[in-house]
Amino acid sequence: TLFSDNPFFILDADWVSQEEKDAAKSFQDYVLQPDNQKRVLQFGFRPGNPQVAIDAPIVAANGVDPTQPQTTMQVPSPPVMIGVLDQWKLRRKDARVLLVMDVSGSMGDAAGSAVGSKLDLAKQAATDSLDEFKPEDLVGLREFSTGLGAKQTDFFVDLVPIAPLAGQQEKIRIELQGLFPTNGTPLYDVAKSSMQTMLEGYDPTKINAVLLLTDGKNEDGKASDDTKQLAELQKYLQEQTLGELGKPVRLYTIGYGADVDSTVLKQMAESTNGSFYSATDPKTINKVFTAVVSNF
Repeated sequence: TLFSDNPFFILDADWVSQEEKDAAKSFQDYVLQPDNQKRVLQFGFRPGNPQVAIDAPIVAANGVDPTQPQTTMQVPSPPVMIGVLDQWKLRRKDARVLLVMDVSGSMGDAAGSAVGSKLDLAKQAATDSLDEFKPEDLVGLREFSTGLGAKQTDFFVDLVPIAPLAGQQEKIRIELQGLFPTNGTPLYDVAKSSMQTMLEGYDPTKINAVLLLTDGKNEDGKASDDTKQLAELQKYLQEQTLGELGKPVRLYTIGYGADVDSTVLKQMAESTNGSFYSATDPKTINKVFTAVVSNF
């Protein structure tokens, strides 16, 4: 058995003041008080204070032996842990991912940095994130806004089909660099359509996911109720991806910039058991993008 440990450290460093150390010690003493340690039991954790007995729900009636583990594996050394993490990308299940990039007009706004617009930073972040995939992973690229396509009536365009990255990584890079800001933000429509695409081609042997980046709210030009649209989208996502009959395609949303509706993006992602990532500071988008992809 390996322990899932949550250690608490008080740092001894020049930049940690004595006041901060005293506060941390007070917090540590508070956490270890018996009454507080008993509270962790209700969440299924074992208390760290030996004066507090292990009790429900860690009981035999729940299929748990409170006397275990008696034999534990040695905690791996730091070099071994680094090696395990380095091997993870190669050994994990293959992924099938659709990158969905917002190219609405607001993406052309300045990013508060000398490097250019928000879209410039997002394009570079998406490009860099390709190195986090395996060559065997299937990756596609879709842009979305209003007024796209030859007739300027589409709300998304598939720039690169979902196919092995090894054969089209450079094409994805080129298409990303060619993105430019256009019109509105048909967030709900593109989220549903992108999930439909992934559900129709669902591969149970792979990690199936949509990675959607947007810097705004749903602004599709329709005279409709956004609250109703969101509720309908959530219902669709839950029905299609959860439960015994659902296909576990996950929606990962990235809220980019200060104007995003984080609550909505979080609700959308959680409707598929996916996750929401915040990059309210555009300059953090590279780290956020890499964090999302490294979760596959």
